[in-house]
Amino acid sequence: MQLKSLTLQNFKNYRRETFSFHDRFNLITGENGHGKTNLLEAIHFLSTTRPFKQHKMEDIICFGQTEGRIKGEFNTRSGLSEVHIMLDRGGKTIKLNGKVLYDSRKITGRFNVVTFLPEDTEYVKGSPADRRRYLDILVSNFEPVHPRDLKQYSRAVSQRNAILQKATKKSDILELWDGQIAELGGRIMNRRIATIEKLKPLVAGIYNTIAHQKKQIKVEYNSPVSTEGNLEENIREGLQTNLQHDIKRGHTTVGPHRDQPEFILDGRDASKFASQGEAKTLAIALRAAEISLIRSILGRLPIVLLDDISSELDRGRKLFLFKLLSEFQGQIFITALETTDVIYEGQKKTFLIKDGKAKTA
Repeated sequence: MQLKSLTLQNFKNYRRETFSFHDRFNLITGENGHGKTNLLEAIHFLSTTRPFKQHKMEDIICFGQTEGRIKGEFNTRSGLSEVHIMLDRGGKTIKLNGKVLYDSRKITGRFNVVTFLPEDTEYVKGSPADRRRYLDILVSNFEPVHPRDLKQYSRAVSQRNAILQKATKKSDILELWDGQIAELGGRIMNRRIATIEKLKPLVAGIYNTIAHQKKQIKVEYNSPVSTEGNLEENIREGLQTNLQHDIKRGHTTVGPHRDQPEFILDGRDASKFASQGEAKTLAIALRAAEISLIRSILGRLPIVLLDDISSELDRGRKLFLFKLLSEFQGQIFITALETTDVIYEGQKKTFLIKDGKAKTA
């Protein structure tokens, strides 16, 4: 799969710009603050229908404008596909091949991307919520219904919490929401745990290859309820057992929103004890493992986006990363301050970005 072209209108600092990309390697250069990362974010938005992070729409649409557009053409095994995302203050409208999509599942997981960002270490050193978010995004590549289940689950938890804040004992309405939370939560946990089982050996092998040393790397999934047997029933029982505790606190303390994926290095929690170098190595290993999973499960190569990550790495990690990229047969987009920051000898197309304008270098 390749992104053939991209047109931006009033997207961040791009007033109107059209790009035609190399099907292998695209280098995006320029000074900081001129739009390199914004271009990668537009590609990510087009592929996944979401930006890198949660933003208000007025932060995405060019300042002083009321609407923006992202439009691109992907070359896939089944032919060309055009995605058109229209942005306004009220949200976004998505078109696939000229037809408005009212169900986001029709595009979720269709155009896979893997991003290497400097802030990826947050998945290692950050909060459990950061790791849950990372895992859910990964799962969504393989299970298009996962985002819908997450949204419905979040709504069910919010409804239950509102009732808990007024409740003094068990009620029929609480049981109703318990049933929804258990059903949706069981599906969410099943997918998360299955994905972690696939991720474990890949991350461990890649980490030790990068680090040139033998460390014990584990990826664990910790939950207030048992992760064995029938997960739906386990959640239901946990909700009942913790009911009085939840009433006292006014919120739900059992379910996938409380679960904690963890990375363990040599028996220690990486979020607390990993050095900055270890965290960077683990973050790279996670992204490289994503590529391998998408290729093995879906039978296709994702688009790879790298934002100035090489400047964050020491020589050893940088050499591994560019060796990985030289062997990767899919499409790559990478930003850098200078062309000399990129160790790549194959054919490529270079874009110089200045003030939201692109020039082919």
